[in-house]
Amino acid sequence: MPPLPHRIKFGLWLPLILLAGFVVITPQLANHDPLKPNSGDELASSSDEYWLGTDYLGRDVFSRLMVGGQRTLSAAFIATGIAITGGLLLGGLLIIAPAPLRWLLSIFLDALLAFPSILTALVILTALEPSLWTLALALGIAAIPLYAQVAADALRGTLSEPFIEGARSIGASPFYILRRHIIPTALPTLAAFGSVIFSWSLIYQAALTFLGLGGDISQPDWGTMLAQGYRTIRETPLLVIAPGGMLMICVLLANWFADTIGRSPSR
Repeated sequence: MPPLPHRIKFGLWLPLILLAGFVVITPQLANHDPLKPNSGDELASSSDEYWLGTDYLGRDVFSRLMVGGQRTLSAAFIATGIAITGGLLLGGLLIIAPAPLRWLLSIFLDALLAFPSILTALVILTALEPSLWTLALALGIAAIPLYAQVAADALRGTLSEPFIEGARSIGASPFYILRRHIIPTALPTLAAFGSVIFSWSLIYQAALTFLGLGGDISQPDWGTMLAQGYRTIRETPLLVIAPGGMLMICVLLANWFADTIGRSPSR
């Protein structure tokens, strides 16, 4: 792969750095206990003490936003990792497995794709104890068929390349060709769709925690904050704007990464 232009490097690294910063650094910025109610300060407006005001229990919104971002994004990253790992394994098998097994796997994948992903996640959630990490697991498993289909198509598209035929002619094993040639060539597509899965996981994670399916609702989380803030949206719209805006920013960063890596040269 030739050296990437500086604008592409910037577009690849900046979104990743910012998203990682939300997970690692922002909880350190919390200036109040995000779980501690403050009697007498309920629904306070923005001030020097409470930068984004307080919620209906007097808890500092800014601190909950920072700590909740770590939980929300960590769950989305875990779900994305599960989806990518499982999807690559299934998609790779669809490429290198013997013909009868490929046929069975293709039917199995088509059956999974016919089942709505969010419904799959809900079925898994009902079978397990509700928690944010259970939710991440459910979303990750539900997204595996989506990523597997894209991975299989991207990997299959490189099979007719001359360098693949050359590797076969010198006796390279299918696993070696997949690891050394096919996956690196398809990497831009795989990484771009991985960021789409991240955005999907982030949005649905917030939606399901909004509905109370993320376990302990006292723990700060952007979806839970939206659920608790919409009741007083007329009096304190910032309770909804703050977590909703953070979700929008993170999805935009993921899309920025996808657009940039989609324009980068594959070889």
